[in-house]
Formats: sequence, structure tokens, C-alpha cells
Amino acid sequence: MKSILYQIFLILLVFLASCAELDELSPRNSIPTETAITDKASATAAMNGVYSDLQDATLAFDGWLALAQYFSDETIFTGTFPTRLEFGNMNVFPANSTMGAVFTDLYEVINRANNVIALVPGVEDDTFTPAQRSDFIAQASFIRAQCYLHLVTLWLDVPLVLNPTTEVGDVLNVPKSNSADIYTQIISDFTFAEANLATDSGPFVASKQAASAFLARVALYRGDWSTAAAKAEQVLGSGFDLAVMPYMGDQIYSLSFSPTDGNSLGFFYGPAEFGGRHSIEPSSTLISAYEVGDIRKGASVDLSSASVPFGIKYPSFDAANAGAATDPIMFIRHAELVLIIAEAAAETGDFDKANRWYNQVRLRAGLDPFILDGSNFVDRILQERFVELAMEGPHRLLDLRRKGKALEVLGPLGYNACDNVWPLPQRDVDRNINLQQSSCCNC
Repeated sequence: MKSILYQIFLILLVFLASCAELDELSPRNSIPTETAITDKASATAAMNGVYSDLQDATLAFDGWLALAQYFSDETIFTGTFPTRLEFGNMNVFPANSTMGAVFTDLYEVINRANNVIALVPGVEDDTFTPAQRSDFIAQASFIRAQCYLHLVTLWLDVPLVLNPTTEVGDVLNVPKSNSADIYTQIISDFTFAEANLATDSGPFVASKQAASAFLARVALYRGDWSTAAAKAEQVLGSGFDLAVMPYMGDQIYSLSFSPTDGNSLGFFYGPAEFGGRHSIEPSSTLISAYEVGDIRKGASVDLSSASVPFGIKYPSFDAANAGAATDPIMFIRHAELVLIIAEAAAETGDFDKANRWYNQVRLRAGLDPFILDGSNFVDRILQERFVELAMEGPHRLLDLRRKGKALEVLGPLGYNACDNVWPLPQRDVDRNINLQQSSCCNC
């Protein structure tokens, strides 16, 4: 027995040494921020690491897109993973490992961002200018706010962690903060980013324009109509015309991928006939929501090329190399801001303004104008957001929740009052003595 154990021990030593050697040989263009930020080069690598974490495979599909889409009338679950099926059935248990992985990944991004924010000011490097430092801190603040916005809209009250995690013990037992405090921090971070980012615009990096756009979205979610409209108009400018921009070519901020750090989105959305897994399918509700002549339908769903309908907003994938697709995840677009202005104006009774902006979206889609009024604007704008932003994020679920329509629309699918908030992952509750589970959960 001792001889056998000794042989196992030797094998493990060889295996660990080999792994360490392979790790040392692996190319790196980003580093864990907690490892070292000592000069401009390491700060740049750390900032790259924050963006890289946004591309994590679990976040890219389940986190940014699929789970919230399953949990609505937007898509249906057609795969085999039981943890995703719980979202499709609107019956999510705290022990759901896919949800737990998404939750953890969001906090990993936040922790990397926290390290940049905390350590960059103290870097001693004469080549690292104050403007560059401020830009890095602003980029990290922007991404931290983006992650917290995703957390607070889906889980509501969550831990608010603003300092890097550098040790173990009681310091990790952070209790939940209420959603109002989290929104305050989100607004603070986006506002700082808006003022200090070096890039004015550009779809694949945090920019001043993107920070303003997110501030418009946050204000809309909170019912701050004047701020929502003002920030959206600040981005779009006077005389803006959505018609000159192609559908889905109006990106303000998107997550980019290269073939070496690609995604599998097309693989998951695509049908088996094309080598896809087809884990997610546009629902009949979404398909029927498109009006006759709406050009967005043909750019969003394919109803004839395979035996099943499938989403085509992420069309590029190689079945032999499913993780190499380069389709971006569209975090925020100009069309969303146009609809934000329309909704904010309608909510304040300015229907002349609401109709001017609302019909920009319809005209670009090839549809006739429609006149909004006090009796129809809530449903009509919900409808327009549904088809315009389909399969681009959690828009549908969040829109139904914030307008008080979730029970009415999703109730027949199994949605109930407790589904307005997702349960906290059980493993986080178990290891954090100060973290209390949401009152509504399948405990």
C-alpha cells in the first residue's frame, strides 16, 4: 500500500510540475490584476485582463444573453443542460450551478476592476501620465458599473464590493446592500467614467459616449425620465436620424471577439443542420411579434433554412472550432437610446416628441408610422423594444419587470411574484455568514 501511495505521489508531482511549466510557457497579453501592477506595462496588461474577463465563456452566453432570455417569452430552452432548463421553466433553485458560475464571474470582473482602481494611482512610472492613469481608472469604473447593473437588475440586493480582495477570512463576508445604494454607486462610476475616459466614442472599448448611454439606461430603469431623455439626447445630438444607420450597425458599445479569443454564440443559437447545438430558440411569441414587412425579422430569426427556427444575430461559427466566432455582443445601441427618449417623453405627456423619436425606429424597420398616446404607449414601446433588441441581452425580461407587466405577460408560462428577483447562489450563501438569501427562492 505504501508503495502504491508513493507512486501516486510521484505522478502528482510530475503532473503539477508539467502544469507549472506549461503555464510559464503560455503567452500572456493580460495578467491577473492582483498579481502585480507596478508600471505602465503591467497596468495595461491588468486593464486588458478586465476586458478579457468580460469574454468568459459562461458570461458570454449564459450571463450576458441566454439565462434572462430563457426566463421570459423571448426564447425557449431547447438544449440538454438541466440548470438552463430551470430558467426555461422559471423555476430556478439556489443550487443552480450555471447561475452560480455567472454570479461568480461577474464578481471576478468586479474584483479585477477594483484592483485597477486601487493600484493604478500608486504606480511609480514616469512614462505613465496622469491622463493615462485617469483613463485606466475610468475604464475600470465603467466596467464595474456595467457588472453591478447586470447584478442589481437580475438579483436586486447583492453585496457591494468596492475594494480589491487581497486576503481571506471575515473580510470576505460582505452582506447584501440594498438596490438603491447599488444604483447610487453605478451612477457614480458611470459619471466618473463619462468625465475621465480618454475615448470619446468607439464600439469596442469604454467611451464617454457609452458612459452617457448607460446613464440614460439607468435613469430609464429608475423612472428618472428627464435624466434618461437628457443623457440619450446628449449621445445622439441634434438632428439625429437613425435611418442612416444599418440595423445592428448602430453600436455604441459592444464586446468584441477575435478568432483567438472567440465565442460559441453561433454554435448555441445555430441549428443541428449547420453543426450547432441549438440550445436556445426564438419563441413563437417573438416570431409573431414582428409585423409584416419588418426588416428586423429577417435579420434576427431564420424560419426556413433548417427544421427549426433559430436566431441569427450571432451567425458566424465553425462547427469544428466552435469557440472561434467573432460576432460581438451588443451591449448598447443608438436605437435603444431613441426608444429611451420616446418612452421618457411619453411618460411626461410630450407625445409630439415621443412620436418623432419612436417612429425613427419604425421607419428604419420599413414600417409605417404609428401614433402613440396615453392609452397605448406602454404596450407599443414594449413591443418595439421587444423586436428591436431581440436576443441582445436581458432587455425583454427587465422591460416587463420594470413596467409591471411580467405577471400579466409571463404568468401563463409559470412566472409568479417571486420571480421578480433571482435567488442568490446557495454556495455563496453557505460560505458567507453575513449573506442572507432572498425571501423569495426555491429553498
